Amino acid sequence: MKHLVLVFSFFVVGCTSIKDVSENSRNSESFVGIEDGNLIYQGKITEASNDVIFSSYRDAELKPNRLLISSQGGEIGAGMTLGQWVRDNNLDVEVTKVCASSCANYVFPAANTKYLRKDSILIWHGSAWQSNWHVEQEHRETFNTYITLMRKKETNFYADLAVDNLLATYGQSKFNLLDYTLGLFGKGTVGFDYSKADMKKFGLVNIVLLDGEWDWRKYRPDRANLVKRIKV
Repeated sequence: MKHLVLVFSFFVVGCTSIKDVSENSRNSESFVGIEDGNLIYQGKITEASNDVIFSSYRDAELKPNRLLISSQGGEIGAGMTLGQWVRDNNLDVEVTKVCASSCANYVFPAANTKYLRKDSILIWHGSAWQSNWHVEQEHRETFNTYITLMRKKETNFYADLAVDNLLATYGQSKFNLLDYTLGLFGKGTVGFDYSKADMKKFGLVNIVLLDGEWDWRKYRPDRANLVKRIKV
């Protein structure tokens, strides 16, 4: 099962290509805990990092109400666990740099209020319900058991949020063969995003623009071609 989770995580995170969207190595360093009264989650979403943020919050005398996150994602089970915890504690979420894959799928939608900076990057590229899984035959049976469980969990998760679970997969149907092929080799689009208005169509509401604008492509033009804007 451990080996399968690693395989599963590989496809959900999208290999290392999503890391290319991060600003630089400094901002990609991992840190999880409380700093200046805010919950900080910086780095890959893992069960270990989840345990640290949960315990930090539990032990805090003054409970922070906002989670500042910058993450390229992680295994979807860990992502949903973090998202459910955000939901259960009625936390706000602020995307500091990038929120991709499981972060965009589960953590951002679970927030009470969702804060975006002018250069915050959101990236979706699939979920438990995507159809294009590539699993070796020897792992197929175990994978089918695992993905069935994750799909049920994801369906219930989105239903509780009143969010359409097409959010994480809709853009895949709009990708052409070139997008997909180049993405596999880390040379093209690594995912997709939506406008604020189109996010609302999926049920993502209470989005606040901290700088009065959200136009990350203008501030990070060298990364603009990595994320395809999908219209709904």
